[in-house]
Amino acid sequence: MTLTVTEAIRARRSTRAFLPTQVPKALLRDILETARLAPSNSNRQPWLVHVVTGDTLARLKAATAAEEARRFACGERQYGARGIAREDGEGRLRYVYNNHQCFGAPAVMFFFAEPGEGLSQWADLGIFLQTVLLLLTEAWLGSIAQISWSVFNTTVKQVLGVPDRLVLYCGLSIGHPDPADPINAIIADRAELAEFASFHG
Repeated sequence: MTLTVTEAIRARRSTRAFLPTQVPKALLRDILETARLAPSNSNRQPWLVHVVTGDTLARLKAATAAEEARRFACGERQYGARGIAREDGEGRLRYVYNNHQCFGAPAVMFFFAEPGEGLSQWADLGIFLQTVLLLLTEAWLGSIAQISWSVFNTTVKQVLGVPDRLVLYCGLSIGHPDPADPINAIIADRAELAEFASFHG
């Protein structure tokens, strides 16, 4: 079954629990091949994408886990100092940790750009990212855009061999949603049309 653009927009949501089922690299390549047609200011096409799977993703998760462990220990001390119950703080920190373990996703795309290109670059990246998200939805794959990967930009660049000058825009975890996990049933509320749109004439 092929989704229309409208159906893909309505079906898309952020997936926070993935099955370990691998995503074919050829499919990810096809999605990027189509997404490159997204519009950009003066046809600059400022996006640079690194697709990460397999052993490389395992190494990245391990490197992130080591860094996250230090943050976890620091966070626990901070929660304790504020009188927050240890089990409560631990749960929150482990949720953040899972975020940077890609929620179990078997594939991740990292979006980079050259620095200093101006505001239009970020608009172009957003348009490109949305195009990728909708193509993934059309392929019946789950995904979640994660701006929080910028916290680990140095680690990501080191593992992937990305030049330090590049700006990490976000990570995008990709895979098959776990239908048994209730977190994937959550649908975020959206503002009503009258809250953000004005019609003139």
